[in-house]
Amino acid sequence: MLDRDNMGRFNAAGDTQIVQEFPLPVGPMFSSPVYWNNTVYFTGNSKPIKGYYGLSGGLLTSVPIIQSLQNQPGGHAPSISANGNTNGILWVIGGPQLSAFNAITLTKLYGTNQLATRDASPPMAHFSTQTIANGRVYLGTQASLRVYGLLPKLLASGGNGQTAAVFTALPIPLQVSAATAYSGGAISGATVTFSDGGQNGSFSASSVMTDSQGLASTTYTLSKTAKTVTVTASSPGLAKVTFTETGTPGSPRWVLVQSGNQQNAPVTTMLLLPLVVKVSDSYGNGISGITVNLSAGTFGGTLSASSAVTNSLGRASVNYTTSTKAGKATILGTVAGMTSRAQFTETVTAGPAAGIVAISGNGQTAAANTPLASPLVARVNDQYGNPVPGASVSFSDGAAGGAFATNPLTTDSTGTASATYTTPPSPGQVTVNATVAGVATAVNFIVSVQ
Repeated sequence: MLDRDNMGRFNAAGDTQIVQEFPLPVGPMFSSPVYWNNTVYFTGNSKPIKGYYGLSGGLLTSVPIIQSLQNQPGGHAPSISANGNTNGILWVIGGPQLSAFNAITLTKLYGTNQLATRDASPPMAHFSTQTIANGRVYLGTQASLRVYGLLPKLLASGGNGQTAAVFTALPIPLQVSAATAYSGGAISGATVTFSDGGQNGSFSASSVMTDSQGLASTTYTLSKTAKTVTVTASSPGLAKVTFTETGTPGSPRWVLVQSGNQQNAPVTTMLLLPLVVKVSDSYGNGISGITVNLSAGTFGGTLSASSAVTNSLGRASVNYTTSTKAGKATILGTVAGMTSRAQFTETVTAGPAAGIVAISGNGQTAAANTPLASPLVARVNDQYGNPVPGASVSFSDGAAGGAFATNPLTTDSTGTASATYTTPPSPGQVTVNATVAGVATAVNFIVSVQ
């Protein structure tokens, strides 16, 4: 990098007159670099193309800010085509190929190996440079001038950007016009193929030939899935064009359970997962903006809201806190004017043991060393009176000498424990008590031994 106004001449004491040097970072070059948009591009032989940003304070960055992924054969000067500071393209000849790169990222946009090599006929002119003008790239060989230009193109002339309900035909046909890139003249007789890339829509005709005005059209029917699809129209030798079409859900048809069904929780406890209702059309597409009413019915419990509005996926959710009653809770989600409904069934379990009561077996009389005719039955309840299954109940006759078949016992699904008791060897009145860990109260059974 030299000062163009004071290049410094020869300096026997060293290169201090040189503003900036790069010790072999770009590779051997047989041409000049090219400048665009405050970036200098180097095309060194058998090296990646490198772009240095800068001229800040008269200097370039010490390392490249961008470079191509692969090494490029050098030998020819690069060129830039751009629209001012936008749409920059770097063009370079390397060996038998003309290549085009995005000037911002140096990703390759285009390449051709149709150029003649030195041993072919006609050979490339030595150190020739490509010239870009009016949408064409000009290349001089030793015997000819080669011109590369823009492809003829398809244009979307009707039907782009439509919205319709799923599984219906778009109201306006998709129409393309085939035209030359420079004059815009119509191209007739070109076969145009329409495709939605496997999105399950359908065309009245997927292959259409352009008419005398260069026009070809087809009717597109959306799939059953609500989404935005890209339809591509293509023709051999022509630049393709795309349409963007959107399918929206149909009318509300179903009110469904999306998630949160069949959960378990103790009394007066919020379920771990929210209750989510989905409102959809006949094809399962969620519909937004629908008010869903929710009710816990006679079983009780508390909902975080009595209604909720569906989101963009057609889903509405609430939280449910169980009531004081153990059992099966049914929560319904309904929509005004619709017969379909979502039904959640949640299991409410008892809380921790809070009390114990005698159910049966009290006041029996039996001979000494004899099993009682009926078991001693106790039930464990939570604080709301719900039977507590799985609680451990211990029985004791106060060392009177009787015996229990099993002790302690675990309450069954009804919260009860049934103890089989054999009377002691001595006659008299025996008090048998039943207790539950963590519960201060106990229940007593009176047994008379004869």
